[in-house]
Amino acid sequence: MRINRVVFDKNIFVNYTKIVDVRSENEFLEDNIPSSINLPVLNNKERIIIGTQYKENSFDARKQGAAIISNNISKIIQKNIFKKEEKILIYCWRGGLRSLSLYLILKQIGFNVELLEGGYKSYRKYIVNFFNNEINKFQFNQIKGVTGVGKTLFLNILKDYASVLDLEGIAKHKGSILGDIPKQKQPNQKLFETKLFSKLMSLGTEDNIWVESESIKIGKLNIPSNLWRKMGEGLSVKLSSSLKERVIFILRDYKYFTKEPELMKNAMNVLKRIIQRKDYSVIEKNLSKGDYSKFVESLIVHHYDKAYKKTRSEVDDHHDNIINIDQINKKTFLEIIKTSKFFNQND
Repeated sequence: MRINRVVFDKNIFVNYTKIVDVRSENEFLEDNIPSSINLPVLNNKERIIIGTQYKENSFDARKQGAAIISNNISKIIQKNIFKKEEKILIYCWRGGLRSLSLYLILKQIGFNVELLEGGYKSYRKYIVNFFNNEINKFQFNQIKGVTGVGKTLFLNILKDYASVLDLEGIAKHKGSILGDIPKQKQPNQKLFETKLFSKLMSLGTEDNIWVESESIKIGKLNIPSNLWRKMGEGLSVKLSSSLKERVIFILRDYKYFTKEPELMKNAMNVLKRIIQRKDYSVIEKNLSKGDYSKFVESLIVHHYDKAYKKTRSEVDDHHDNIINIDQINKKTFLEIIKTSKFFNQND
């Protein structure tokens, strides 16, 4: 039987009605091709069992693995997941036996099915190349400003009027010392890059894409270096507001920290290691009093604003177009977006 193999490229997403990842659940959760579904032919536990046995007796392991895979494929087929008119792509870790097993049976039945040459590893190679080279075809504009000026809120409103890449939303982190979001775990680096790639594909290269000016790290994740470099090449618009207004906004935006002391404690442990003792003492004193307004104000003055002055955003701010904001809220931002020349279809 002729085995139909294809090489990964961005057209795969329109060429197939179903993309099937036959790897184990944990492999799929770590990273996967966008829009693929997970139908393991060996689940987490079975993969460990066969892997352990393979080290002892490869023949027996292959025999037992074949039996388990056959049983699992039988269950997959009985679920009637596939339709005859669909075009199906199957992949595993590197295009080996797991994907081939499901492919051969579906092919014999009469389904229109193909195998991804090199499996997930070939997809991952494509993503690495994308961020090394293809990212240069995209153009970016930046929203800049010190902590608490509402950059993320601004971009969320701007989404309805322009192309926006929400780096912090994809990273599930607010990009600061208080950036951890309760009950949200950051993806691993590979999945982060997959989600970035998927979003960039949906936005395309025709329009300039607005992003928030970031350090190269967002929590534990790294923005791919060439993407980060490209972000700094376009138009920069800097939002500016008073210290008082920023304190009000941060208290609103990070309100969960006042309700969950353990989150604040963890953030303070990090802060203690990175700022001067006298600055930390002022911040800690205001927190111990339970005076959250003073706490946030001292955090801004003694940490955030000092840290900002060392970033790329501050060093390059002579290129910025500054917008002064009286009140940091949706109404004000919407008015700015509708009236400012900077946001009229990236003119």
